Amino acid sequence: MNGFLIIDKPYGLSSYDVLRRLNKKFSLKRRSIKFGHGGTLDPLATGVLVVALGRATRMLQFFLSDTKSYRATICIGAQTTTDDAEGDIIRTAPYEHIDIEAIRSALADFRGKIWQTPPDYSAVHVDGARAYEVMRNGGHVEIDPKLVEIYDIDVVSYRTRPGQMPELVVDITCSGGTYIRSIARDLGKKLHSAASLRSLVRTRSCDISIDRAKSLDQICACDDIESMLIEPCEIFRSTPCLIVTPDDIDRLFKGKHVHFPFPPRTADVELYRVQMEDPGTIYAFVKLSQKMEITRMSPDGG
Repeated sequence: MNGFLIIDKPYGLSSYDVLRRLNKKFSLKRRSIKFGHGGTLDPLATGVLVVALGRATRMLQFFLSDTKSYRATICIGAQTTTDDAEGDIIRTAPYEHIDIEAIRSALADFRGKIWQTPPDYSAVHVDGARAYEVMRNGGHVEIDPKLVEIYDIDVVSYRTRPGQMPELVVDITCSGGTYIRSIARDLGKKLHSAASLRSLVRTRSCDISIDRAKSLDQICACDDIESMLIEPCEIFRSTPCLIVTPDDIDRLFKGKHVHFPFPPRTADVELYRVQMEDPGTIYAFVKLSQKMEITRMSPDGG
């Protein structure tokens, strides 16, 4: 068994809850089938969750670090303990001075590489424990900022209603590991107000958009999970391909030098899949630096 499931994660379930339900339905552990997901979504978030089974789990690293897109709904005027709707309100602030131009100006500061402090209630490890575990036990955490990249962040709508806090909807494309809750929290500060995430939909992970996703109920209603799997070559079809010979493949898995016919560079670091003319099997992935040096090679094992 080797392939991917593209799931539209339902509201209220953690990413691990999804794996647990799949395991219960299809007896994955009992059948010694490896499985995992390509990027955590909070229980209150929905959208694209990539699940890998079998040898495809080796490829999940490329989803964890790759570009992701979201549609975020942000409440302006209130900050919560968790920086989203799950937490208790700890601070309210004026918002009447905020208009759409002020929002666009503030969002411009988020584009590019930025230092971001994850939420206190997050899965970040602090002194050997998850930050959210420390907080739930009445402790206090100091989390170091991390470098992330925001490729694009645009206003979809800004809704104001008498007697209610404004609601901002934005589309965000960012590097893996970015906390959208932190963007909401920090945007509130930039607007000299407060803000928290109200809802979140992951619309794209790597090159996989939400219109390709199936609901968890749809997948669990099927008795044969293999019939639902998407082949790795289909998932990575937009990843540049290096065509090699059978002899190259043999040398690759013996740890010997292989000369890869790299195409012209188009980015600072780029991922390539290694295949023969037969498009049915990905034999390896390589990542290159700008100097055309291999920074990582991950054999799939064919």
